[in-house]
Amino acid sequence: MTTGERILEHKHSNRPFTVHLSDGRAFDVKTGDYVSLNPSGKGSNITVYGPGEDEEHFIPLFAISSVSINEDDASHHESPPAS
Repeated sequence: MTTGERILEHKHSNRPFTVHLSDGRAFDVKTGDYVSLNPSGKGSNITVYGPGEDEEHFIPLFAISSVSINEDDASHHESPPAS
């Protein structure tokens, strides 16, 4: 599964998750409405909206190191990066 397909899967689950970048930054995605990407999951970028009302972050998929699911904001389960 590619990184885009994994993010698409998390988007459709409509549960909060965090996108971790290789430079150490992380972006919280509140629900599936706060992220956009090619519907096939095979695009080259995603857009994460927030945390501010008018903020959007254009992120190349190659910069994503992992994606973690936020369960009750207490535990994080890492999804390994796609090859």
